[in-house]
Amino acid sequence: MAEYLVQPVIHQGQYLFCANKFLKNLEDKKKELMSTRDIVLKRVEEARKKTERIEDVVQKWLTEVQTLLEEVEKLEQQVKANNSCFQARCPTWRRYHQCKEMVEKTKVMIEFDNKSNFKTFARLATLPGIEYSSSEGFTFFESTKLAYAQLWEAIQDDGVYRIALFGLGGSGKTTLVTEVGKKAKESNLFDRVVAVTVSQTANVRNIQGQMADMLNFEFKEETEKGRAQ
Repeated sequence: MAEYLVQPVIHQGQYLFCANKFLKNLEDKKKELMSTRDIVLKRVEEARKKTERIEDVVQKWLTEVQTLLEEVEKLEQQVKANNSCFQARCPTWRRYHQCKEMVEKTKVMIEFDNKSNFKTFARLATLPGIEYSSSEGFTFFESTKLAYAQLWEAIQDDGVYRIALFGLGGSGKTTLVTEVGKKAKESNLFDRVVAVTVSQTANVRNIQGQMADMLNFEFKEETEKGRAQ
């Protein structure tokens, strides 16, 4: 009977007679969690400066930690407001419940602190694709409609790997290609549609960089051949 009755009573009795100890533990863990939160917020700020997208799990952790800290702050105020009651000779039920709540909040803060080592913190934000190119005011003339239809037909042909579009400067070649690219993307004809500008004197590294940006890809290789591979 002593094993099953006395020990649980002693354990519950700690909530009545160790108030100051529980309060100190609560305050210490609160400071540790706030320090961890500040580190995470700093990482978030650094990631956003790099235009990276913060993972949802990180945002969720920050929101829940903020809510928890507010609850702990409220509990601390309640405990300190009833400090005179804690110093009384006879323990009260309020004292018991507040001490028990302090212990539970301390455990939760420790758990959140341990969860701050995220496997993935942020990732490169997806850059706007071909839909970013504005084509407001684009008008289909008869010749444009014909070229559009020919382009769309050729782009759906699995046997065609390269299509050339030629015409006078300012005749709307780039805009026409953009419109076809948008349709290809909207129709899920390809997983991704990438638009890259190639100058007369081709800068290979610049072309590779444009493609990597559009594909949300980060190069680790230094040489042009390595990046091409």
